[in-house]
Amino acid sequence: MKNRLIRCAVSIFIAVFALRAPSAEAQKLNVLLVISDDLCTRLACYGDPLVKSPNVDRLAARGVRFEHAYCQYPLCNPSRASFLTGLRPDTNGVHDNAVYFRDVIPKAQTLGQTFQKAGYFVARVGKLYHYGVPAQIGTNGLDDPPSWNERINPRGRDMDDLNMIEKITLDKNAKIATWEKASGLNQLGATLSRLAADGDDAEQTDGKAAIEAVKLLEAHKDQPFFLAVGFYRPHTPYVAPKKYFDMYPLDKITLPTVPEGYRATVP
Repeated sequence: MKNRLIRCAVSIFIAVFALRAPSAEAQKLNVLLVISDDLCTRLACYGDPLVKSPNVDRLAARGVRFEHAYCQYPLCNPSRASFLTGLRPDTNGVHDNAVYFRDVIPKAQTLGQTFQKAGYFVARVGKLYHYGVPAQIGTNGLDDPPSWNERINPRGRDMDDLNMIEKITLDKNAKIATWEKASGLNQLGATLSRLAADGDDAEQTDGKAAIEAVKLLEAHKDQPFFLAVGFYRPHTPYVAPKKYFDMYPLDKITLPTVPEGYRATVP
């Protein structure tokens, strides 16, 4: 966790599973869409020998695990806008993290709208469309209001503890990396930064998102629903209760290596 490399691309783990509603519309499958921001395949179900991911592993064992999946664009907002509209970035006009897709294609029909037209209750918890992390946690970010019947923006103690976050500083000449207190929100979303937090999962933004998702599942279990739940981690800054940092001693973590001559192979 502490040494995960920062990547510009949004890697999205999507877990979709179906439950049958015991109502007159039992033929309609309920859908839960789970997205975790910047998560790569460092998971046990993908063969990682160190990472402990029992819940994701159980879900993968019950469904389909993709081994060749690619994002549409190596940046957060364009990638998310693409899979939520079904349109490629060169069609929806989103090529950076500041554009709202409806400013380019106002009549686009999104995934959420498609479910609404099919008679589903459609809700969002957390980050589906683009948000700046951590600065926009607790807000609507670049969300699309027509996509949802209900929207929930969780905000946890990680936002109150921002002044405790450390970021890494590299002395290139001495080849020494040190940790120091970070200052300001703007630098945190694109730096290697961390906080082994006090408290438990339920106090963190993602813990609150999970609690809200369960409430919605229970409240709408008797009708067809499409529930999209977007977690903000493991996007940097890497904030989690201290117990999770303790699970991964630094001497057990190996960093990826860049093959010799690799940079000469890319534009």
